[in-house]
Amino acid sequence: MNHDYSKYLQFLAAEYNVLYLGKNSVGVYKDVSTSFMSSVKRDLNEQELEHISLTLLKHEINLVIIDSKDNDDIVVKFYEEIRSCSSEISIMLMFNPKEYRKLFEVVPLVDITISYPIDEEIFYKRLFTILSAPYALKSIGRRDIVLKQENVKEDALDSFFDTYEGSSLFISDDLSEMVRALNAGELSVELFQDISKKIDEVADIFSKTKQTISVSLIFKELSEFLQNLDLTKIKPENLIAFDYLSQILNDVSMYLLDMFVDRIFKDVYIFEHSLESNIEFLKHTLFGGNEEDGELDFF
Repeated sequence: MNHDYSKYLQFLAAEYNVLYLGKNSVGVYKDVSTSFMSSVKRDLNEQELEHISLTLLKHEINLVIIDSKDNDDIVVKFYEEIRSCSSEISIMLMFNPKEYRKLFEVVPLVDITISYPIDEEIFYKRLFTILSAPYALKSIGRRDIVLKQENVKEDALDSFFDTYEGSSLFISDDLSEMVRALNAGELSVELFQDISKKIDEVADIFSKTKQTISVSLIFKELSEFLQNLDLTKIKPENLIAFDYLSQILNDVSMYLLDMFVDRIFKDVYIFEHSLESNIEFLKHTLFGGNEEDGELDFF
């Protein structure tokens, strides 16, 4: 089902103050900028970098859009300054995928990314995702209250955690080993078959309760994708994509530990959409990886 995300943005953006950092605001941003409570535009240069904290505080900025096209060298500094000012500010990064190596420190850390050429529909979807996070967090609070009030549901989750605590620990350890293998440069058919099987095991666990069954379907698709992946068709310049697979596996491993060991039931909505975006980013980088092929997305 396709959604026209632009129709919903005016309701979400109305609570946000946005700062656009770049030489020229792209058309899709201009179209939506009036939907925000306030919209501020600044150039991406050393002079603005010196005053970025003041700009953020003065305008009570909630969202920063960094347009790094043709000016990648200073992006890392801006990210560090923004984060030092507040960890609560959401950051979207627009960038040229050919310049990824200049931005490798930042891409995995920002809240969401989109690459040139900017696709209008994708831009609206990514913006919707990042702006809807507060609503998801409110939903977490409501669900916590419901769980506390309804012992039956709480007992059901406890039973689910107890049943799969042991197996999830083993899976988490195995995933960590696979991450180490990927980071060491191992790209064998056997490794990817093992990863596929392990992801399938995660899918089976998540299918056992209605709170996580939607994520199970995503894991099943990822497992099938890795099972059928032909490594011989991957171009050398696109091998960077396996860094993102490594991050996906690491995130899954940590999520398992949070849920089954620490019993921290993080909101599935956030995890599900982050996982979908990361997988989309992985696939695009594997078979695209240049400006002409479309957009990249990473949470």
